[in-house]
Amino acid sequence: MIKENLEKMINKLDGDIEALRRAKYYLSNKEEINEIIDALNKERQVYSDEIYLGDGMAYKECLEIVKELMNKELGKDEQSELLEVIKEKHGRKSPNVSKKSYGLNAWLKFLDVECQWIDNEDSEWSILIITGFTPRIQN
Repeated sequence: MIKENLEKMINKLDGDIEALRRAKYYLSNKEEINEIIDALNKERQVYSDEIYLGDGMAYKECLEIVKELMNKELGKDEQSELLEVIKEKHGRKSPNVSKKSYGLNAWLKFLDVECQWIDNEDSEWSILIITGFTPRIQN
């Protein structure tokens, strides 16, 4: 992924910020800790702005792919392919870097794709049917 290092930096900063928030309860220098948290948040925002910069174009490209797959039964291989294409278009493995979910369902929710998961008795892998999407208003 192109933006994998940014993703790692944001996750590290999230961890550091959370640790400082916890430490605030046990230490007396709360103002100093708050200043450090603010500085880390500003740094995180710079990385965050950069990682999500191309999302508008990636979103459009992904929707074109999704439109072609609507109302088709997608098995394991097709789902894996779709996930890889979506991640490649966005340049990262997770739709929301701060969250730990990075599977196909998380990406479909991020893209506002409506879908149906059907249990497949012959396999432990459910079948996916994309039923529609709610397009975002792009200004």
